[in-house]
Amino acid sequence: MDILYLTLSDPMLDSAGIYSDLVHALKDAGHKVTIVFAAGSKETDCTRMTEEYGVRILKVLVGDLFGVPLVKKGINTLKVEPYLLAAMKQYLSDERFDLCLYATPPVTFASVVTYCKKKYGCRSFLMLKDIFPQNAVDIGMFRKNGLLHRFFLMKEKRLYEQSDVIGCMSAANLEFIKKHHPGLPLEKLIIFPNTTAIRPVEKSLNEKRDDKVRFVFGGNLGKPQGIDFLLKAITSDRMKKNKQAQFLIIGSGSEQDKVKEALENAPNASFISFLPHDEYVKVMNECEVGLISLDVRFTIPNYPSRTLAYMSQAKPILACTDRNTDIKELLTEEADCGLWCASDDVDAFCEHVERLCQDAGLRRRLGENGRRYLEEQFDVKRSVALIEKYGKK
Repeated sequence: MDILYLTLSDPMLDSAGIYSDLVHALKDAGHKVTIVFAAGSKETDCTRMTEEYGVRILKVLVGDLFGVPLVKKGINTLKVEPYLLAAMKQYLSDERFDLCLYATPPVTFASVVTYCKKKYGCRSFLMLKDIFPQNAVDIGMFRKNGLLHRFFLMKEKRLYEQSDVIGCMSAANLEFIKKHHPGLPLEKLIIFPNTTAIRPVEKSLNEKRDDKVRFVFGGNLGKPQGIDFLLKAITSDRMKKNKQAQFLIIGSGSEQDKVKEALENAPNASFISFLPHDEYVKVMNECEVGLISLDVRFTIPNYPSRTLAYMSQAKPILACTDRNTDIKELLTEEADCGLWCASDDVDAFCEHVERLCQDAGLRRRLGENGRRYLEEQFDVKRSVALIEKYGKK
């Protein structure tokens, strides 16, 4: 197939990310991939077509969307659709595509998808990663039924209508869409989980020199991640008394200054704002347990992609999340690769930390289970097969 992939950022920047893995796997399976993404000033100084990693990439200079003030981000977000449409008309007007592929966020691609379906006669495939705007309402980013909420609900509805296939990350994810969008044809909805390329487990090159058990949280530090609870639990008196547990938070985002301040003098925790990819992998390999955290207020079933990163390295997982996500069932039943608590229950978090610290056999068993489940269920080849099955006319 000739596949047109629309996105807000360059999926090839993260050499081990789920989107980079998918593009490489599609290419290796014989498909031709053209990426169109909304570029900021760091990615390009003008709109241009390039060829990298064996795929064509149309970098559309829109403006910075990440790490900028909210007002600037809002203005640049509104520019995405018209700028992408103008660039595609200039650079891809004589092309033909079999499939238009895209993910949420954002929900503001509807006009571009409509154009692609009419211009190229292609099918459209949505990889549903965020259920927006409900997730923003849940954590108070804007008011329910307010102007912004109604605007984005309209965009969401139109995007779903224009999508021939809607790939939901999990069963609970799919059921949420069915319940809240009853007008959608059921044949549009499929389960399309996050997947990754299966790589060898990277073992630490350093001998363990102490009896510390290191818990690592790596990735975005934003409001969805429930950082307030994580900091409260880590810096609780009970955790400070635990001489075995050590916590490391690596990442950047809107909450990073809060993390830095909270952990500045913490005896059992530290914070690193940024590491090059190779250094990040080395640090991750020195840690024994992977942490997942989500805001307890979420009513939507989130499924963080960092779950796969921990599984890939055979690390047991400790997740503290809302009660609506089915990640609890994944970790404690289906894969049996981790422990779970609600992200408002400090005592349960501490109990799980203590259990993991005291039982090396449990850590090893959970980690091995997660790696085995990843190989069976979350291989990127599964995503390619689903796209091939449902993406063709």
